[in-house]
Amino acid sequence: MSMTQRSTDGTALERARDGIRWFVGVVARKRTYANIAYLFLSFPLGIGYVTVLVTGFAIPIGLAFAVVDIGRTEPVALLVAGIPLALVVGCLGIPIAFCTLVATIELSALERRLADRLLGTAIPTADPAEGLRERARRVVVDRGTWKGVGYLFSKFVIGIASFVCLVVGTTFTYTLVAAPLHYRDQRVGIHLGDAIEFVPEFTYRHEGWTIDISPITLSLADGELISLYVDSVPAALVVSAVGVLVGLVVLHLFNAIAWLLARYTELLLRNTQPSIVSEPPER
Repeated sequence: MSMTQRSTDGTALERARDGIRWFVGVVARKRTYANIAYLFLSFPLGIGYVTVLVTGFAIPIGLAFAVVDIGRTEPVALLVAGIPLALVVGCLGIPIAFCTLVATIELSALERRLADRLLGTAIPTADPAEGLRERARRVVVDRGTWKGVGYLFSKFVIGIASFVCLVVGTTFTYTLVAAPLHYRDQRVGIHLGDAIEFVPEFTYRHEGWTIDISPITLSLADGELISLYVDSVPAALVVSAVGVLVGLVVLHLFNAIAWLLARYTELLLRNTQPSIVSEPPER
């Protein structure tokens, strides 16, 4: 065997070892559990964000629609009640909308900090405004504010999807790994949630005549298609070993999802306004 071939074989072996070490080492990396923490927090935070935004924008938008509806259906009544409605919108609707946008800036800053701490990002912020007047103007007209609004609304969907992935991945892995503990319990396993029904139908038409095969319903009862039940210790140990492998894949999947969310957060929250609370404008 030549020296070149030995060197090539050694390099391939080292690459294989590095790949295995990287694949298995996901369990020992702190980044993995930081990513899982971020995915877990996305669910309650997403619910909180959409609650704040919907509540804050519902009142001014509702008032605006009420004024438009009155003006469209009862223009005379609008002339009579125009001043009181304008006072309500000006004294109640506009301040609530402004406060909601301020809350959006603060919540966006919170998301930047979470992404920096847990996902390892480094999202830059815009330069702070000089003075309260400039800060107030940027709250309304700055593009970063509205990017934050869109991001916070999307966080609701992201939180639900993250929670589903965590629950399904963790439950699936536990069911396999813990097979030796419940291998004789038929209630524990991987089963279909609902029955599957397949209705094939075939119709062919040609020059006035038709071939029509009546539909035949094929049903698979709950659990008949996919089920996992072992009744011996060796089989349970094999299933548990497979579960460990599946668990490693699931952890890598969690890391991949967190990486995508990090890129998404960087895209939408880059150069948004800094926190008003932690970085107040200069007077």
